[in-house]
Amino acid sequence: MVHVMKPKSFIFILFVALTVFLAGCSNADEPEGGKLAYRSRGITQLTEGDYAGAIGSFTSALSCSNGLIEQADIDISYYMAVAEFKSGEIEKAYNTISSIIALRPEDDGAYFVRGKINLALGNKDGAISDFDRSVSLAPANYDRYVGIYEELHAKGHDSEASGYLETALSAGGKLSDYNKGVLEYYMGSYTDARSDLENAKKSQNNENLTLYLGKTYEALGDASYAMTLYSEYLRENTSAGRIYEQLAGCRIKNGDYEGALETIEAGLGLGGG
Repeated sequence: MVHVMKPKSFIFILFVALTVFLAGCSNADEPEGGKLAYRSRGITQLTEGDYAGAIGSFTSALSCSNGLIEQADIDISYYMAVAEFKSGEIEKAYNTISSIIALRPEDDGAYFVRGKINLALGNKDGAISDFDRSVSLAPANYDRYVGIYEELHAKGHDSEASGYLETALSAGGKLSDYNKGVLEYYMGSYTDARSDLENAKKSQNNENLTLYLGKTYEALGDASYAMTLYSEYLRENTSAGRIYEQLAGCRIKNGDYEGALETIEAGLGLGGG
C-alpha cells in the first residue's frame, strides 16, 4: 500500500532532512569538496550498483546544506530517489520524489519519475495521473512520450501505453522526421518509420537515429542492412555503446557468434561494460 503524504508533509520531510544535517559535514570520512564531492561519490556508487553506499553519500551531501534549499539539493534528492528505488526502498523513493514535487510543482521530470515509482507500487491510476501531468507540463518533449510508453508496456498496460504514442503523433507537422519515425517504430508502423528516419538521416546522423533506423530495418526483416548501418556508424563513432550492443545482438541472431564476441569485447573496451 502506498502511504500518500500531504504536500505539507513532503516539505516538512525535506526541511527536517536538511536541518537535522546542518551540523553535518564534519564526518571524518568527508571527502574534500563537501557537498559536491559527496554527490560525485554517490553517483559513482549508484553507477556501480552500491545503492546503500549511494544513499549514504547523498544523505551526507544534503547534510552540507546551509539551511537554504538550493538547486544542488534538488539534484541530489533526484539521485537519492533513484538509489532508493533501485535498492528496493520503493516507498522511500516515492516520498523523496514527492518532496521534490511539493517544492517544484512544475517539474515535469519529477512527475515522470514518480509515475515510474507508482507503477512499481502497483498504483496504475497514480502513475497515469503523474504521466499525464508530466506531458502536460512539457508537451513537446516527445522522448518523454516514448519513455512513458516503455514503462507502461513493460507492465503490460499496452492500451494506455499506445495512447501516449497516439497523443504524441497527433502533433503532426510539429514533429521532426526523427521524432515521428521513433513514434512510428514503437507503434509498429515500420514502413512509415523507415521513411521518416531515412529523411532525418539526410540532415543528421547520431547514435539515437542510427539505433532506431537499424532496429526499424531489423523489424522489416532486413537485419543485413541494419548491421551495415551499425558497422558504418561505429567506424566513425567508436564510443557508441548501444550500437555495439545492438550489432552484437544481430550477429548472434545471424549465427555469427565469433563476430558477436568481437563486437561485445569492443563495446566492453569502452569502460562502461
